[in-house]
Amino acid sequence: MKYVAAILYAVSSSVLLGLLLGWQRGYLDFQAALISLSGGALVGLLGLWFARNEASHLEKPRGWGWVPVVLFTLFSFRAFLWLIFRQGDELRVLSPNNTGDLPLHIAFIRYFANGAPFWPDSPIFSGGKLTYAAGTDFFNSLLTLAGMDVERGLVWVGLIGALLTGIAMWRWGGAFTLMGFLCGGGLLGFAAFYRDAGEPFFQDYAGIMKFDAAWKSLPLALLVTQRGFLFALPAGLLLLSSWRTKYFQNNEGWRMPFAGELLLYAAMPFFHMHTFIALSFMLAVFFVAQTAARWKIFGLVSAALIPASVLVWITLGMFQTNALPIWGNMSQLENPPPRPPTEVLGWQPGWMVNDTQSQQVWQSLTNAAPALEPLAAHGQFLSFWLGNFGAWPFVVAALALIPLRPLWNRTLRVKYVWGFALAFLFITPLLGWWTTYQSSTWANFFHPIKDPNSRNTVAHIAALTALVSSVLLHVRRKRDFGLRWVLLGFAAISILDGLLTTLHDWDKQIPLLRMNALPLAVATGVLITVLVQYARRRDSSLWRAVFVLPGLFLFFLCCNVKFAPWAWDNTKIMVWAWLIVLPFVWEQLIALWKCWQCYAVCALLFFSGFVGLLGGMGASQQGYEIARCSTLDGVAKAVRDIPITEPFACAPHYQHPLLLNGRKVVVGYEGHLTSHGISFRNQSINLDELMNGIDIWRLNAAELDVHYIYYGPLEIQKWPKSRETWRDSLQVIASGTWGELFDLDIPRVPLEQ
Repeated sequence: MKYVAAILYAVSSSVLLGLLLGWQRGYLDFQAALISLSGGALVGLLGLWFARNEASHLEKPRGWGWVPVVLFTLFSFRAFLWLIFRQGDELRVLSPNNTGDLPLHIAFIRYFANGAPFWPDSPIFSGGKLTYAAGTDFFNSLLTLAGMDVERGLVWVGLIGALLTGIAMWRWGGAFTLMGFLCGGGLLGFAAFYRDAGEPFFQDYAGIMKFDAAWKSLPLALLVTQRGFLFALPAGLLLLSSWRTKYFQNNEGWRMPFAGELLLYAAMPFFHMHTFIALSFMLAVFFVAQTAARWKIFGLVSAALIPASVLVWITLGMFQTNALPIWGNMSQLENPPPRPPTEVLGWQPGWMVNDTQSQQVWQSLTNAAPALEPLAAHGQFLSFWLGNFGAWPFVVAALALIPLRPLWNRTLRVKYVWGFALAFLFITPLLGWWTTYQSSTWANFFHPIKDPNSRNTVAHIAALTALVSSVLLHVRRKRDFGLRWVLLGFAAISILDGLLTTLHDWDKQIPLLRMNALPLAVATGVLITVLVQYARRRDSSLWRAVFVLPGLFLFFLCCNVKFAPWAWDNTKIMVWAWLIVLPFVWEQLIALWKCWQCYAVCALLFFSGFVGLLGGMGASQQGYEIARCSTLDGVAKAVRDIPITEPFACAPHYQHPLLLNGRKVVVGYEGHLTSHGISFRNQSINLDELMNGIDIWRLNAAELDVHYIYYGPLEIQKWPKSRETWRDSLQVIASGTWGELFDLDIPRVPLEQ
């Protein structure tokens, strides 16, 4: 493990040194890259030297443990050796998931390497600062400046990152965790048995109707496309392994020195913000639950606070993500309107269960069988969760109750475990039948009285009655099957609802208590209770509960709260909840079963993901074109004398040759802008008017602060009815098969004296 840690130290140190030199110089160059990489290598060697006497070794795979090791090795070589390659004049990527993601990473890498001023504007949105955890791309830009080809750098960083991820995952959870990451999935992969004639058995799709599943293949959808995970996964897993040893296992096992933990944790926001959120959440959990380790945790967080906060600030674009609004009139000259805030967090109960794709799947079923229409809400819920996760909800429900048994000294029988799992599957969808559940507050749902005064009176009486009843039941000390706690919870929620209602009347920005927020509120209360109970018991044998229950809570939190404008991005946090829980699923549950039961359950849990994984990296994948090399060379030659700070008006396409050459565009691909939380509608309207050549196109160009128009095949496709009135007024400064480049500052016909 010392070699894995040393490489991660080197990478993070190189990036941090590069950032410092970039700020000091104003841009990156060869000298800055050489100093950064040399300094990072020195830090890595120092880490290796101080760990030279480390005696901890990885357990070697045995028996079936070789299956995930071999599978991960094959996946890594196939996915990253063919990550990007040339076929004739075509530049291609292997994975269809990378047709949009990898061009964006190439744009960032070349943008930094071309000398973008620090902290640069976003290359995909010239009106605001770069908003992205670009640490891995920044490291690739240092390699590019040092002389390594961009494509070769992508391949090598991918291979090494995958190797480090596999080793760190084996250290954290062994064979089952590695297999769970590779092949975790639901029941949709079983649709391979019902494929159409002529279709291959292994395909990178989930479901018989080939819809875009929410819980995709984690290695194909995250490790291959989200390059920040190449650092975040191994670094985060090493941190979790080290914290497990230090805080819960009395230093019996592998652990990192304090300086190493500080370096990886503090640098994490610049590499992967979602991982930083997950790790910070787990540190908060450890702080509450483990009283003996509080000073150690406090010291780590305090030391990382300033550097991590600075990196968060940079990653969020220094709160200048969006452009300044366009002035409505001259009266705003002295007091210009502020930048629109970045919309990141959001409330979305059910995660993607109501997504368009999920609705389409159930709609196709009801069209085929109209008798199922009354079960729409229930069926859509089940098809989503069983299709994406299969038997995992049942297994995890059983696991969640195991750590609770010793905390309260109660025996949890198997029938209770499966009863809770079935109740979850049957009761939760029923709530979706009531539209008021999704839209109403607590008071309106339980007290649907139009008169507010009467409704409040009824609410107060109901809360008081529930409170008194719970106290009486508790005093009698007779078995009531938990009724006292239900009544107490009802009273507490009613009191909270009344308090929020009063505050809302005073300030409308204070939210009311929504019905669909109650499951998360209850889960939060349960988690806090468990952590406090664990801290009081001080029983070191119960430490697994401090990983299992917070991990499940983190997953449930992502099922209710959006941490990015695009709901699917929550997967970047959910994967951490998944990895945190997986070792304990095996250790505390499946490993205790009979041999044939283990095989049967593992086949059920992993088959669907196995089908998708082999389909995504099999021989049927021949790659997808993202650019023509001749086009990239022609565009690079045309723009080489134009300053890197100049934006171009062009089509908002993720594979635009300007972006692939590391140049800045006015408005980039809408999907990327939306996922980065950028408000671009006003700029997009101005761009459309400019490229369509309406009469005020010069005013549009001035408002966009653009001096160059790129017009090629993508622009013709985007604006087929463009009048191109600017063509008669502007000089073509470069042209080729790739298109034409116009300079707005050079008129086509010289002005008369």
